[in-house]
Amino acid sequence: MFRNSLLLGEGMATRREWKGKEWQEFALQLVQRRHGAENIQVVPDKVKGDAGLEFFTTCGCLYQCYAPEEASNVAKAASAMKAKAGRDLPKLEKNRETIKKLLAGTMARRWILLCPFLDNKDVVASIRARGLAIKAGGLSFLTTDFEALCHSQEDFQAELEQLRAMSLGLPLSIVSPTDQQVKDAGDTEIGARIDDKLGRAFGSTASAQQVAVQRDQFVKAHLHRENALQQLRENHAVLWERAFETIEAEEARLIAFGATSTLPGQQLQESMSRMETSLAEALPTLNPGLRTRIAHGTISDWLIRCPLDFPEEGAS
Repeated sequence: MFRNSLLLGEGMATRREWKGKEWQEFALQLVQRRHGAENIQVVPDKVKGDAGLEFFTTCGCLYQCYAPEEASNVAKAASAMKAKAGRDLPKLEKNRETIKKLLAGTMARRWILLCPFLDNKDVVASIRARGLAIKAGGLSFLTTDFEALCHSQEDFQAELEQLRAMSLGLPLSIVSPTDQQVKDAGDTEIGARIDDKLGRAFGSTASAQQVAVQRDQFVKAHLHRENALQQLRENHAVLWERAFETIEAEEARLIAFGATSTLPGQQLQESMSRMETSLAEALPTLNPGLRTRIAHGTISDWLIRCPLDFPEEGAS
């Protein structure tokens, strides 16, 4: 399971830990919801970089995105944010001719460093001071009230709720694992752990062949789940967040209270039913078949990592 710290705001929970590219893509969705997609211009970076801008608006807001690697360390994150602004704000001067052509007459009134979170007011002071220094340089495409700011998800609560309600993202394309991939994974520690769990769960009541068939189904479910969660993570960040929270909550409940039944088969069925129900409530727009696959794969993940366990045969 993916592990991420969460920051609980007044609205929905927001992720603190992001990879750079996925944060840039998600931030674009936030900005598009605020300004209107037709008013946003993305700056391609494949040829000679992005000139220090990820995208800009027709009303004069220049956006640069940044996701600190040290999301849990406030001091290190703040230092990284200030350093990012220190590198990119001067690019307005360095790339002034390129930026002037991109803006094509639009006057820039704001430069905004958009981050997943903002904990330290020193970041605000540092960025605003750098912005004033840039404005003093007299760049022709800056307004007289130009400001440099740092914004976070907390400044986009309404947009976050819109994305959550609309479940925006690219169409899902989940690739089912091949028989060879299932076999290869089954020959690793993943298969060995599932074999051990199922062997202890059903003991002498199941033949080695029956256990192997069950093992392959759990391995296949595990691989399919990972593919599905990765697709959600990359293309439906809001849905992924809700799936992550639901799975983590069910795992925490299982660890804290255990399964109601002491019979392995009933434990598996109980956990599967609870997982499906929880996912249906959290992800009502997701295809029911995909929810079932994620639920089945989550049970496999629990078998591999031991939140769902069975005693040795004959143990009290």
